[in-house]
Amino acid sequence: MADLKLLVINPNSSQSITDGLKESLDPLTPPKTRLSYFTAPSHAPAAISNIITANQTATYCYEELLKTKAIEEFDGFLICCFSDHPLIHMLREYLTEIQSSKPAIGIFEAGVAHAMLIGKRFGVVSTGSGIKNTLIAGMRSFLGANSERFAGVVTSGLGVVELREGDQSHIETRMRETSVKMAVMGADVIILGCAGMAGMEELVKGGVRDAGLGEVKVVDGAKAGVEILAGIARLARE
Repeated sequence: MADLKLLVINPNSSQSITDGLKESLDPLTPPKTRLSYFTAPSHAPAAISNIITANQTATYCYEELLKTKAIEEFDGFLICCFSDHPLIHMLREYLTEIQSSKPAIGIFEAGVAHAMLIGKRFGVVSTGSGIKNTLIAGMRSFLGANSERFAGVVTSGLGVVELREGDQSHIETRMRETSVKMAVMGADVIILGCAGMAGMEELVKGGVRDAGLGEVKVVDGAKAGVEILAGIARLARE
């Protein structure tokens, strides 16, 4: 059987976010799987911070994916925005219409599923405060109700692009402080709530450990997403 071809989609137009994803994901590529990367067109928003930019990026990406016939080329699609991003549902609806069993999933879904399997309570460290209520609403929708296993969301005040291109000393300090707050709220698993946080697992663990709060597990939704997507896509081809 031919190798799986999976498309990792960065729905914003910041190439630095895509580069960070590639650096983080390529070494963990599952066997007999090839990863390719897609960045939103240059006229799309550089970051996704609210419903407006989410809808804009979804539209621009969807149009480009149809135009380039990427949906026909690849076996599965991973949308790398830590939210219930509209592009996930647009791709699923299109795939259903063309009677395709190819999967499209988001790093939000993958990250939460992974966290629930490896710990008792999980929480999310995210970017700016503008996305917090959207994440909480998305969590309730995904879990089906409020859950005691969800400890909450703590925002770092950092911008999406800033995570890759800003002052790294400041970013490390804010990520460590935010992670400590999340652990104090009772999370034994912390999800990195932005694709721009790819590769920051040890930073989060170290921040919590140095604060005397013991060990936490850290989930990168993009890494979890590649593994989950590969499994679903492989089964869909059988």
